Amino acid sequence: MRKLLLIIFAGWLSTSANAQTSVGETAPDFNLPELNGSETVMLRAHTDKVVYIFFYGANCPHCKTNGPVTESDIYQSYKDNPNFLAFGIDTWNMIASSNNSFRNVTGITYPLLLNGRNTLNAYYGNTSSYDRSVVIGLDNILLYRGSVQVDNDVADVKSVIEAELEKLETSEELDRSIPDQVVLHQNYPNPFNPSTNIQFELDQTTEIELAIYDVIGNKLSTIATGSYAAGSHSVSWNATNYPSGVYLYRLQTATQSFTQRMLLVK
Repeated sequence: MRKLLLIIFAGWLSTSANAQTSVGETAPDFNLPELNGSETVMLRAHTDKVVYIFFYGANCPHCKTNGPVTESDIYQSYKDNPNFLAFGIDTWNMIASSNNSFRNVTGITYPLLLNGRNTLNAYYGNTSSYDRSVVIGLDNILLYRGSVQVDNDVADVKSVIEAELEKLETSEELDRSIPDQVVLHQNYPNPFNPSTNIQFELDQTTEIELAIYDVIGNKLSTIATGSYAAGSHSVSWNATNYPSGVYLYRLQTATQSFTQRMLLVK
């Protein structure tokens, strides 16, 4: 009998103390019902967002005391950023009325999710580490897993959120700065004397040659050559040693060629 009890106890330990998820690993997915809503929330649907999670117990006294800081100091700081989301997850699996009471006491306005005991276990390896903050970044990577109550690590949480938001916003700016095709612009000024600027855009890093030709196709000068990165580039041509007239400039990439005309007037 004693041996049987030991086996049962060992089995209970193995199920109640699972391995926790470490920072840098993929955050465990969840699909939890939203309080007073007909929809469920899936973490994997937000791989392009910074997600803040407040693990709480709906009837937990210190969660009720500490919860307001997640609203005032964290959610209100970032709620207007389109790359940010926040969720509260009830780890006590309490009924909706208890969670509504929790919302009223804490003043939390971000979505609250129900039935999160197993989700807490997936993150912390136990079901007792509630009143904790978690931050999940791009591609659902776990960036921060709090080890203290939420009112004690607000500065650390905000630092992680801000660093990841800055990374995402920088990435978006870079994406927007890369054109979706090769473009050779009209030179400026045009007509010109004696210098003009030629701007071109590349949709990927490639070998290019930008050269000047006369109207019958003779190459007069190569003003840019080599490997150029994706983005916008500008090259100046000084025509001091050339007579007035019409000239051509041609941009040649590995797969495409573009030609424009310009007028030198002295």
